[in-house]
Amino acid sequence: FRTGPGVVPSKVPRDTENLLLILNGREPSKVEVSKMWLEFLPSLPLLRNAAVVLLGNERCDNSWIHPYMSIHGGLVKAIFLVYDSPEVDNVNFFQWPLGVATYRDFPVIDPSGLPLNHKRPYTFNFLGTVYKNSSRETLMSAINSSMYRHQGFVKPRLEWLPEETAETRDEYLRVLSHSDLTLNPVGINTECYRIYESLALGSVPVIEDIMTPGLCGDSPSFQSHRSINNSNEILLKTAHNKEYNLGRGNYSAPLRLLKELHAPVIFIKDWKADLDAVLQNEAHMSDADIIKRREYVIQWYEKFKVQIENI
Repeated sequence: FRTGPGVVPSKVPRDTENLLLILNGREPSKVEVSKMWLEFLPSLPLLRNAAVVLLGNERCDNSWIHPYMSIHGGLVKAIFLVYDSPEVDNVNFFQWPLGVATYRDFPVIDPSGLPLNHKRPYTFNFLGTVYKNSSRETLMSAINSSMYRHQGFVKPRLEWLPEETAETRDEYLRVLSHSDLTLNPVGINTECYRIYESLALGSVPVIEDIMTPGLCGDSPSFQSHRSINNSNEILLKTAHNKEYNLGRGNYSAPLRLLKELHAPVIFIKDWKADLDAVLQNEAHMSDADIIKRREYVIQWYEKFKVQIENI
């Protein structure tokens, strides 16, 4: 495995037979660099198999890579694609989770070092950018009007920052590891790093389950609206034995992969209508049940990473 700015096509051994490229297709400048690598493939005389893990465009506009695929006469046999592209068919395109923001120095979490059995000081958290006329404004309104608002850690900002300082990173890690729930409003895409970062720290993601504008959506290769049979009752019950929408729904986009693999997350459709119900259910759960759920979240995420590695 080779990575870093010093890795250029000319450094690939000439006798390479099998090659996996991890490429960025999120924006035009990244696409040009990715094309450089793909156009290099024909110069490898012994190449038998080439595949790509692609950080796709957040609006699922990835048509630029089609000419490089074997089904179109190119050399790439399979693409593992981030985001809910309708091109995912589990033949040529496979869905790949976004994961954590290592580019912002999110660390590898050792689950054995997490204090899972202690009561956490925050019921929920939200740290993030609040864009004008977005559902994040609705979220902030719902938080401010909630009777549970003082149980959370909320720190909004008005402008997105591409880099974290050591202080802001450490605060983010501390808050996630001290919260039972992490609120995940949509951005340009429904899928965000925060989902996986909260799972890694045992904080249940509360995800706004709506499609964002663009070309993303369900693949015609999959049957939509299949119900999930989630047997993890501890995740679905409150102290009053009332079900709520945790890891339930269907396999349809967005976040089809997480739904299919029964992710221990809470899906909601509208912050204003649903947030208080989620927080009320949380208030009715016993400390013991919350700890059991937290342990399961960690176990599920570790298993999830292994499942994806073996895909």
